[in-house]
Amino acid sequence: MKLKKKQIKKLLGIVGITVGTVFIGMNILAGKKKGNSVYENEPEEKNPLEGKKVIFIADENDKENADGVRGHLEAIGLSEHHPGIYEKYIKRILDLVLSFGGLVVLSPLYTAISLAIVIDDPGPVLFIQKRMGENKKYFKLHKFRSMKMSTPHDVPTHMLENPEQYITKVGKFLRAHSLDELPQIWDIFIGNMSIIGPRPGLWNQDVLTAERDKYGANDVKPGLTGWAQINGRDELEIPEKAKLDGYYVQNMGFKMDAKVFLRSVHVFGKDESVVEGGTGEMKKQSEEKEIKKKILVICQYYKPEPFRISDICEEMVRRGHEVHVVTGYPNYPEGILYEGYGKGKYIDEVVNGVKIHRCYTIPRETGIIKRMLNYYSYAVSSTRYVLSNKCIASDGKPFDVIFCNQLSPVMMADAAIAYKKKYKVPAIMYCLDLWPESLIAGGITRESTIYKYYHHVSKKIYGQMDKILITSRMFSDYLQKEFEIKEERIEYLPQYAEGIFEPIPPKEENGVFDFMFAGNIGAVQSVETILKAAELLKNEAVRFHIVGGGTDLERLQKMKEEKELENVIFYGRRPVEEMPEFYAKADAMLVALAADPVLSLTLPGKVQSYMAVGKPIIGAIDGETKTIIEAAKCGYCGKAGNEKELAENIKKFIDQTIDRKTMGMNAREFYEMNFQERLFMDTLENKLN
Repeated sequence: MKLKKKQIKKLLGIVGITVGTVFIGMNILAGKKKGNSVYENEPEEKNPLEGKKVIFIADENDKENADGVRGHLEAIGLSEHHPGIYEKYIKRILDLVLSFGGLVVLSPLYTAISLAIVIDDPGPVLFIQKRMGENKKYFKLHKFRSMKMSTPHDVPTHMLENPEQYITKVGKFLRAHSLDELPQIWDIFIGNMSIIGPRPGLWNQDVLTAERDKYGANDVKPGLTGWAQINGRDELEIPEKAKLDGYYVQNMGFKMDAKVFLRSVHVFGKDESVVEGGTGEMKKQSEEKEIKKKILVICQYYKPEPFRISDICEEMVRRGHEVHVVTGYPNYPEGILYEGYGKGKYIDEVVNGVKIHRCYTIPRETGIIKRMLNYYSYAVSSTRYVLSNKCIASDGKPFDVIFCNQLSPVMMADAAIAYKKKYKVPAIMYCLDLWPESLIAGGITRESTIYKYYHHVSKKIYGQMDKILITSRMFSDYLQKEFEIKEERIEYLPQYAEGIFEPIPPKEENGVFDFMFAGNIGAVQSVETILKAAELLKNEAVRFHIVGGGTDLERLQKMKEEKELENVIFYGRRPVEEMPEFYAKADAMLVALAADPVLSLTLPGKVQSYMAVGKPIIGAIDGETKTIIEAAKCGYCGKAGNEKELAENIKKFIDQTIDRKTMGMNAREFYEMNFQERLFMDTLENKLN
């Protein structure tokens, strides 16, 4: 036994000496190669804008750059980035240790790939390209060669005509699994790159460089993988990619790097977001490639009304699906009617690749009778339409799947079920809220004839759906008990945050605390609870901002005047693109719901948007939302409809000793892990197949 221990110690000693010697030797070699890798010996290749802040100037007299536009960069000042301890020391040590380990462990794979490249297309194994490095310093990036030796030189892939013809068989496999990037571990070892950071752009991607400069993303070392990589990769448009890179720089730290690293593992499987042709090319390719699925969407609302279903349909088109939408006429403000109202005709439109078929509906107005007439008119006209010869896919055949985006399931009764029966295609419903429970907050009792009728209709619809996707996990038990839906037909798919993807910094302290509600203002949302809490807090330094429109808005505005609530401000409905400036006004966001045991099961979509911008949340709501807020540790939650508890929680938020900034960061982190649009779309697309 003693002999074995000595042998083990001796073996470990030999391994340690060998590894140490190799490490020192590689460091010496790296030092010699470092200068050459950043063009120290080729001054004409160095970047004259190194260390400067730049903007892009469009100019038709310039040569077209790698982003496909004409123009050039101009300096507007010097970079003011000062790396912190983590970036300057800890991150570099991690890069050095991990890259050395990667080079040693992966050496057999490097050998195998090199042989495969040479056998497939004789020539150099590595491909070297000038890229944008830290502080805009040009460096030589290394990749395994994936294109034929006959490929034109100095022409970016996305500017080649039919780039696929130049990619080798081995190269196609390497690119699909990101194995062509492995030689960049050497670039990390010698210090030109980091494991995590913005992907290095081409030296002549001027638009990308200028956009990244807005967010400080050019000031740090580029990475093998990064935040933008795990949130879209090549299909991201330049402005979105630059914002994501900027978000990484603003939140750089061990926790962020670990998160990116762990979520990057999937890229070594086949990843369809890697396309040949540069930034945003996937969007263009999706219009040209073979149609994946023919989807018939049935929904109550569509553009110009601001609901997620419009964005979902357009994204499905970008992903290569053919999408037709059967919907009603939209309501316009101030009594303006959509063209065709009163004429009983169908209207066909094409918006961003989505084919929209508008069916006649009686105008949607307040009052239960008028709402029911609106529903009925849609049910009749939409059913007639989907059973007509007009409702066909481009190939003249039936659609592959029906997708019902449910806000009021009675709208879909005849149309979805009739089409399903006629063509024997699966029908999937996205259950955003529960019907007929939504009628309760509007004053309808469960004992009423109207409720019982719509309960019967809802049971009919739910029962004939092949799959029901739910936004709240608490819907599952209700659907099983109330409508006898089998558990295996119910699947959880939470909504994503609409329109907002970037966190908004905490509001600067000014002696007044601002709380905001943003969303639809109806009886279900119980904004009245917020106004009652505002009345209780009249003498506190607080303001309440109500952003949105809906059936309850006029009554609440009168309530504000009667109670003289000067601390309440109404803004009306605002476009999605204006919401960041409103979120910036708030110290925390508010969410409320009418006090009802079934309605409390709902998770309002505004919760995801609040989390996306990194704002704390204070709720007067039970059930799923309370569970989410507590799990995320991003705020406080009292009982639905209880203004006293809401007021107490607002005071608690103001007086608390826990850092309010931490709550906002927790909200953003929970969003990233659960409510991102890409996660939603990937899951939905999979469920529609």
